[in-house]
Amino acid sequence: MREVRPDLTSEALTKFWPLIYSIVQEFWSITEPHIEESAIRNNIPIELYLYSELGLGNFSIQDFDKRDPFTNPEQFEKVFVRLNVKGWIEPRSDGTYRVTEEARDAVRHIVRMGDTQLLDFKSMSMAELDGLATLLRKVLAACHASPEPPERWSLIIRFRVADEYSPVIVQLRELFMDLFAYRDDAHLCASRPHFNQAGIIWLVLGALEEGEVVNAEQMVEKMAFRGYEEYDFDIAIQAAVELGWAEPAARPGTFRLTQEGVGLRAQAERLTAEYFYRPWSVLSPEELAELYALLTKLRAELAMYRKSRSGS
Repeated sequence: MREVRPDLTSEALTKFWPLIYSIVQEFWSITEPHIEESAIRNNIPIELYLYSELGLGNFSIQDFDKRDPFTNPEQFEKVFVRLNVKGWIEPRSDGTYRVTEEARDAVRHIVRMGDTQLLDFKSMSMAELDGLATLLRKVLAACHASPEPPERWSLIIRFRVADEYSPVIVQLRELFMDLFAYRDDAHLCASRPHFNQAGIIWLVLGALEEGEVVNAEQMVEKMAFRGYEEYDFDIAIQAAVELGWAEPAARPGTFRLTQEGVGLRAQAERLTAEYFYRPWSVLSPEELAELYALLTKLRAELAMYRKSRSGS
């Protein structure tokens, strides 16, 4: 039996994901305001950009549920109708939609407008950026080759704009989004058995776990982008109570997780980490240390770069 290196247990590697996610957020903060501005200026629906992470080949409720089982599917259906009327997608006889080449070109255009905001980033040497890209590609190659679970639907299907001719910082943004997709694959594989088709219940458990949102009224306000009404969250909360995952809190009209609910969330997070970090065994201890140092530096430098551009 192969011995597991202590430095490659999922527990030992858990420091990487929060760092990676914070870098993704920095990239979003720098690029997305300009992506949205370009979409408005060119009359391109911003949903095409948002849905690019779910693939820009075919649109269907069934496929979108594979990456985003937490949003009200009726919201997707309404957008599909609007995109079809405008000619961005075309209906098929099986109820799915074909995304047009014009739509893909439009997404490429607005994403590149966002990426231009990265081109003045000079705070790290080319050797450092190339080294980071090499390590990330090594991890991602292992993710593609790793046996299931998790299924790699999100990693495989997402629409990519950067290529080998793009500036390295832009290639890095794309690599981080690939890791983001694979982390989603891992999390959905770990959590979906608990909620099946009722993703809203997992939303409720997550909100109660954070503790800032404790009833349906607050949930609909905080998660308006999910497309649910207050009564939807009421039903989901009651379902969580019946399952033994939530219970009424001391203050009337509020709820909290039960110990079983806390344990369920913790179990899903542990399994998510196990799936996500399994391919990382491709890296040596020295490469892991180098990767962590480069990620830490990139996060700090991107934050400074963002602040310098915003004038804050």
